[in-house]
Amino acid sequence: MYEKIKNTTAAVSPIYFNIAEYCLFGINVGVIIGIILHFIVVNKKYNTVDGFLFGGKNMTVISISLALIASHLTSITLLGVPVEIYLRGTQYWASALSLIVVTLLTAVIYLPVFHKLQLSSSFEYLEIRFSTHTRTIAALLFLVSKLMLLPIVPYVPLLAFRLVTNPLAGRITAVVCVSCATFSAVGGLRAIVSIGIVTTFLAVAGTALPSGLALLPMGFKRMWEIANHGGRLVFYDPDPELAHHTSFFAVTLALSTNWLWKIALSQSTLQKLLAVPTIGKARLCLAISCVGVILMKLLSCFLGLALYAWYAGCDPLLTGQIKKHEQLVPHFLNNLAAMFPGICGIFIITIFSATAGCIASIINSISGVLFEEFIRPWMPQNTSELTCCKIMKVLCILVGVYCAGVVWSAKELDRLQHVASGVTGVTAGTLLGLFTLGIVFSRANCSGALSGCLLSLLLCGWLLIGAENALATGALTFQGKPLVTSGCGKANFTHIFANMTTIIPNAATRLPTKPLQSLFRISFTYCPFAGAIAVLIIGVPMSYLTGKSKTDSMNPDVFCPLTQSFLHKSIQRSASVSMELRAANTQEVYMALDEALKHLKEVIER
Repeated sequence: MYEKIKNTTAAVSPIYFNIAEYCLFGINVGVIIGIILHFIVVNKKYNTVDGFLFGGKNMTVISISLALIASHLTSITLLGVPVEIYLRGTQYWASALSLIVVTLLTAVIYLPVFHKLQLSSSFEYLEIRFSTHTRTIAALLFLVSKLMLLPIVPYVPLLAFRLVTNPLAGRITAVVCVSCATFSAVGGLRAIVSIGIVTTFLAVAGTALPSGLALLPMGFKRMWEIANHGGRLVFYDPDPELAHHTSFFAVTLALSTNWLWKIALSQSTLQKLLAVPTIGKARLCLAISCVGVILMKLLSCFLGLALYAWYAGCDPLLTGQIKKHEQLVPHFLNNLAAMFPGICGIFIITIFSATAGCIASIINSISGVLFEEFIRPWMPQNTSELTCCKIMKVLCILVGVYCAGVVWSAKELDRLQHVASGVTGVTAGTLLGLFTLGIVFSRANCSGALSGCLLSLLLCGWLLIGAENALATGALTFQGKPLVTSGCGKANFTHIFANMTTIIPNAATRLPTKPLQSLFRISFTYCPFAGAIAVLIIGVPMSYLTGKSKTDSMNPDVFCPLTQSFLHKSIQRSASVSMELRAANTQEVYMALDEALKHLKEVIER
């Protein structure tokens, strides 16, 4: 049925900007150019390593909070989450619970360590805690995953741009990559924070407006009824099938691991959290950003329900109106623009701004890690801060050119997108386990860290390769809710809503699923969780077997406050015992001296 429908339908309809939308796009580009000129001409006092990476460490809570919110507003959130709701239901809402837990863990366990140490690179911690080799391995894992992920960030909006200007989409996206590199090189973290503030306000408008306008013809109650009948209202799905990547446990447990690495330990987030002067303000930034990100996730879920209400009886992909479901949101906005001109332009401009901010943040973190880990150790000790800053700016440009080259030359990045997501999950889990091992477990040593890291990489790599093979053979599929085309060709969508019970099959009739045949059918979303647990399961026992860590000679700030409290109690107990031993030994010495004096007196008298 799918092939028959696809072959008999028209090609993908393009989207054309009107004059107002081009004006909005020009204003957005003008803001970015204005920020660049500001940091080139006016603000030159942050041409140091701390100024480039941390904005001088005197930034305000509001600006950093908005920048943290913007770091979550990638094209995946704005384009992918509504499509996920459209295809598989609202179980993704549970990610809000994950975000609350992750924010608490970050504020209590991880943030105090890095805020006290004030390190330029987060991987410097691993050298202080374990060894230089551990630091180098972790930095390489980070760079490989980020360099693979960087070209994927503009790929999803590239699919949207192709609906607007197909022949120039790749070139425009490549120019955006180079512009973001220049943006990051000129202004550093302060420029990234500036574009993050703009992105946050645009994202709220670009997500809330389409959802609200889409409800005007039908109303909230009708949309809720359609979503309920189509099985899209999913609040708790305890499906134990590990291949099901949208069950409650997959969304909470697996997603929490990935988010914990991104929020608590990634270089780009730590740079923002260390940009405020006190740890109290950093925790306040975390709390505000948590509320803001949850709000944006809920708005994206709401937009997904509006999408389903519009296309419940006539899926655009099955009818050939779009080529991929990633183009569903721009296609929906194109239809909505017939009633509300300009709405499509606002959303695509939001995507452009969010993509620019995300690319600039990643480029900034990559250049910082490259410099601190692989260039600065070979430089003379008396190298000036201005020279170091210039080197990092050159690195930003080079990384941006690399990103632009991949986007320009690659016609399709679907396969690379999936592989990059898997590699990012593998490295995120391993690095999270490695940092947690050092921060929480005081007796962990270098042998335990390296052995746990190696096993985690082997385990997750094995699962990733097996999952890729399972996808190729069809053993692993990401099944969604039913999609139909029986409502196509109706006079208008209100007629479809009136007859929805005859058009939309009951979602209770689930698609057949294959039984779990091997570990290779585990969804790749569990890879970070498996990797982090593997590091701890191997690292802790191996540390005990190979000898205790030299905690007495270590800076206590390398441990989280909870671990420090346990160490303090053990030191007090050992001190009291040693004092008792010293008291007993001193008394014995006094007695011996007294006997010796008595003996000497007797000898003299004789």
